[in-house]
Amino acid sequence: MFHRFIIALFLMCAAHPLDALAQDKDKDKKEKSDKSKGKSKEKSKAKSKDKKKSEEKPKKEKEPRAKKEKPAKPDYTPFSENSVGFRGVGEIWQESAVVMVHRSSRFGGTGFFSTGLTPLIGMEFELGYNRMVGNAIEPKTNQKTGGQSSLELVPVSIDVTARVEGPSSEVFVGMGPAFVAFNDRSPTNAISGMKLGINMRMGIRIHTHFLQQSMRPGAGGFKRMDIELMLGRRQHQMFGIGSGLDLSAWRVGGGLVCRL
Repeated sequence: MFHRFIIALFLMCAAHPLDALAQDKDKDKKEKSDKSKGKSKEKSKAKSKDKKKSEEKPKKEKEPRAKKEKPAKPDYTPFSENSVGFRGVGEIWQESAVVMVHRSSRFGGTGFFSTGLTPLIGMEFELGYNRMVGNAIEPKTNQKTGGQSSLELVPVSIDVTARVEGPSSEVFVGMGPAFVAFNDRSPTNAISGMKLGINMRMGIRIHTHFLQQSMRPGAGGFKRMDIELMLGRRQHQMFGIGSGLDLSAWRVGGGLVCRL
């Protein structure tokens, strides 16, 4: 019996440390599983945070294509392109009273000033003078009296012009009101007055190298000289309206234009 008691006591003492070791192993396993679960949770949380951040990032909008900018047109300052000139003008009249006493045509001179409003449109002011002397005629008999009769004409026109300039020439057309002051004197009579009409013309200006622009900064004077050829018509008493002298005339001329 005593022998059995000792064996039982030995078995109880040996089982106690084995149970402690088993419990320690179970605790280690639980701790490892808890740590692995915590790590997986942290990873899942980090992934969810990354997803949220990626979702929160604004989507890149496509930048609109840059439109091709058209080249800016050069600015044009009104009244910056000025010129003065002189032209010799031959006028051809149809008025019988003028043709009978003087002649049907006469060559005279005019001076003008032109300025630009836009690259295409401009204005021109023209002032001329013409004087003719002939044999006086008796109005009642239409016979020459032997005396002298003089006719003075001062034509004035204000035209709006349109011009197209090329590399070596410039074509222009113009139209506007025309005024002619006249003074007709004879031994038996004297008449003076003014006629209102319309002036129309067209022509060409040919660029030359007679003048060259100064190289000195701020220098004034003429920049260029052109040769002008012109054909026009001055019309009074349009549609048969009006009375007295009809000073309508065809106008043919040529001259020089100097650019300021």
